Amino acid sequence: MNRATILSIVVLLGVVPVVTGCNDQCKEELTTLKVQYNDLQMEKGDLQTSFKDSQAKNNNLMDLLAKKGDELDAANAEIAKLKSAPKPTPTAKATVPAGWQETATGAKVTLASDILFSAGRATLSKQGAARLRQVAATIKATYPDSVVRVYGFTDSDPIKKTKKLWADNLDLSSNRAMAVVRQLRRLGISAGKLEAIGMGTTHPVAPNKTNAGKARNRRVEIVVAR
Repeated sequence: MNRATILSIVVLLGVVPVVTGCNDQCKEELTTLKVQYNDLQMEKGDLQTSFKDSQAKNNNLMDLLAKKGDELDAANAEIAKLKSAPKPTPTAKATVPAGWQETATGAKVTLASDILFSAGRATLSKQGAARLRQVAATIKATYPDSVVRVYGFTDSDPIKKTKKLWADNLDLSSNRAMAVVRQLRRLGISAGKLEAIGMGTTHPVAPNKTNAGKARNRRVEIVVAR
């Protein structure tokens, strides 16, 4: 074996450990790079998914925004329409005949019981019958198709002189209301449109402490329902 051959063998023997060592290090680095690559791929996938979700949400928001825009346009158009519409002409308040008053339930006339009846009685006086002729004429002329309710009221004093005739003030007020209804029927008001209601001492319009107050509470109210 010549000298050159021996030198070549020596060089090769020195290189082999170096190559072997380098190969192991490269493998480790390659493994690390593969792990990093896989991590990056996973992050990329997550980012792509998040991006798609964001796009979908953005599309939904854009659709919602467009819908709200349409609703706003429609509302503005309706407001403009209402503003441009002619204002309705105020309707004139209903007028009632002289001596009557307009209430929440209808037109009403109040008659003092002292004019219609004697004390403690439910028989119409001549003056009361005359007053009811006027009322009946007004009803037939102004409220021909309306229901007519007749309410009888008394003061709070107990019945004394005619207590044999009536059980109490409610009984007296009911009979006075019925007397008025019967007279209105005779004067041409349809029986089917008449109602008699006894109220007794309820709903006073004045204190029952004075004669004037008691006189105001002894009354008959005739209400033409709306």
